[in-house]
Amino acid sequence: MLRLIFLAGVIALTACVSQHEVELSQNKEWEQLGAYHGTQGYREWDDNRLSKQGAMTETEYEKYRAGYLQGRFEYCSQKKTVNTVVNQGYPDECGNNPNSYGLIDRGY
Repeated sequence: MLRLIFLAGVIALTACVSQHEVELSQNKEWEQLGAYHGTQGYREWDDNRLSKQGAMTETEYEKYRAGYLQGRFEYCSQKKTVNTVVNQGYPDECGNNPNSYGLIDRGY
């Protein structure tokens, strides 16, 4: 029974990651993974999520972060300035929120 619960948990976790993300993680291409997330408008992965994908060092996390910030800049530069909000609970990832880049949380 415990094995079945563990297997269901593993399947649930792997279903949350696309094949492209898995390939980038396996090849240790952290900057490209971050750029992919940023250009798609996805939220940035934290160090816990990255460590589950194999990023173990601060340098690998910083590579991911650099790619993410570049990708997010590209995403937000191309985004139209339409103020229609369908779901108020969904944050505007391109807003000028000082906490949106997570630098305060990282100690910068």
